[in-house]
Amino acid sequence: MKYLTGLLSNEAGREILELWQEYENQSSNEAKYVKDLDRLEMIVQAFEYEEMEEKPGHLQEFYDSTKGKFNHPEILQLVATLNKERDFGKKKACDKDLSGEQPT
Repeated sequence: MKYLTGLLSNEAGREILELWQEYENQSSNEAKYVKDLDRLEMIVQAFEYEEMEEKPGHLQEFYDSTKGKFNHPEILQLVATLNKERDFGKKKACDKDLSGEQPT
């Protein structure tokens, strides 16, 4: 990061490096919020891949790596909604398997 910010003007490079360090150190509410968004984006992407590949639950390790790490109330609500959708998809796939239906 120091190399990249060194390519910028002194003022811009210094500001970006400070913001990056703030994010990495989780030293402000904004940095914590952005970290929550970062983790949320990762599990949303995992959810989309599972749906696209029709393999519900296949990418569980991404969910496990974020479990208990969300803090912001709005992000917690989004995660809960995503988990409900995912659980529904897993149940639907299980029901399909039990009925002997062929996957599409």
